[in-house]
Amino acid sequence: MKLVINDKSEILAFTVFGDVDNSVEYEGEVPEDFRDKFKPKFYMLVDGVIVENPNYVEPEPPEIGPSAIEQQVAALGYQQMQDSQDKQKLVKQNAQIAYQVMQIQQQLGGQNA
Repeated sequence: MKLVINDKSEILAFTVFGDVDNSVEYEGEVPEDFRDKFKPKFYMLVDGVIVENPNYVEPEPPEIGPSAIEQQVAALGYQQMQDSQDKQKLVKQNAQIAYQVMQIQQQLGGQNA
């Protein structure tokens, strides 16, 4: 078995077949549940023996959420939607004003006759 070990003697990775960069050969006894329970840094190599790491702390999962760029893109998309809605309102108002101007012109034109 080949083990990848850090400077604290924590086992980061292992392989039974082949090779792993920066690995060391291990021919000693392996705990029965080693493969089932293996996680990086969960086991240590102490005096040539694989033991559970008494200082092991489960790593916290990374926060999942939008990145700063994704948030900026979303904000720009929202602003674009708002701008589009504002434009539609202005186009509607312009059409209403044009219609009112046309009606006034017709009324004034009818009074002159």
